[in-house]
Amino acid sequence: MTHTNEGPAGLPAARLNWALWALFAGNFIIGTGILLPAGMLNDLSAGLGVSPATAGLLMLASGIVIGLGAPFFATFTSGIDRRVLLVGSLIFYAAGHALSALAPDFWSLLALRAITVISAGIFTPQAAASVGLIVPPEKRAGAVAFIFIGWSIASVAGMPCGSLIAAFIGWRFAYAIMALLALAAGIIVWRTMPSGLHVGKLSLAAWRDVFFDPVLILILLVTLASSSGQFTAFSYMAPLFKDLLGASPALIAGLLAGFGAAGVLGNFIAARFVARIGIDRMILLALGALLIGMIVFSATLGLLAGAAVAMAIWGLGTFSSNSLQQSRLIAHAPALASASVALNTSTIYLGQAIGAGVGAKIVAEHLLAWLTPVGSLFAALAIVFTLIASRFDRRRG
Repeated sequence: MTHTNEGPAGLPAARLNWALWALFAGNFIIGTGILLPAGMLNDLSAGLGVSPATAGLLMLASGIVIGLGAPFFATFTSGIDRRVLLVGSLIFYAAGHALSALAPDFWSLLALRAITVISAGIFTPQAAASVGLIVPPEKRAGAVAFIFIGWSIASVAGMPCGSLIAAFIGWRFAYAIMALLALAAGIIVWRTMPSGLHVGKLSLAAWRDVFFDPVLILILLVTLASSSGQFTAFSYMAPLFKDLLGASPALIAGLLAGFGAAGVLGNFIAARFVARIGIDRMILLALGALLIGMIVFSATLGLLAGAAVAMAIWGLGTFSSNSLQQSRLIAHAPALASASVALNTSTIYLGQAIGAGVGAKIVAEHLLAWLTPVGSLFAALAIVFTLIASRFDRRRG
């Protein structure tokens, strides 16, 4: 990521590049922490003496806290210097993971999880807002896309590595390493981000206008349905691979890494072709990949080759659908982007909570084979919502 001029904050090009890399690293740490329990669910279940369904409540808790809290976090932290806010959230993240490594039982860990993920609800959206304050207008879209790749790479590297560490050293070590990495990211952000950056406060009128726009609501429902479908199955992939494929910890980590790599590739493909084929069609393709991937997984249940192919197809749509949804919201109502994108972030995490809850019920009933069929129903619903949203948009246009 290179820039040849100074940003609005007057940052020299070299300092600006370092600041963007620091935010990239912060998003990588945030994403890894959010996905960490899913990758080591088997080890948490065995180590804490709870069922995989109960351990999945860690994903449910983070989805609820961030999903309901993100708009409030954005509203009530608007007066805080961005550098202080971003660094403070990473230090809080580090402290939460350090305490999690010492948790005496599952319920203590769950309470710590609910508190710790407040940092995620603050850092990721405010990192994007901070980019708008330090990068020239013509380069902001690319800069925002760049720092969000850090979140995507968390599924490629961070989550599988956490899974391996938990399997061979212990889940407590995975949490302890997360704490150290979050602290390191905080130091880097402190040294690279300028001080004195503030964002405007979201108005009540902006929130009202979003909720009274039927197309925006339909687009948000697309996000909710697709996120719910993905996390119905994804939250429990580790026990699913272990029980139905007999996968070793190394193979589980490899399958998760392959899924994440496909997700990053899907993002690049979407960015490359969206201008040519249109954002609505690109979202349909991404959602179609989610649906087809889950169907292939269900149809080839118990076959390693089928699982690998299915995860690759599914992965192509997972991150691209989320990033395309944000672009779609901005394109539909640019003046409401700050509110609609914040709500989209909330909706992603609410979908995580719904999916983790639905998946927990399925796992508790020992019906692991039904995770992807139920997830595919949510994906199909997302496609229906996006078709309706496109039709409404064309009528209004």
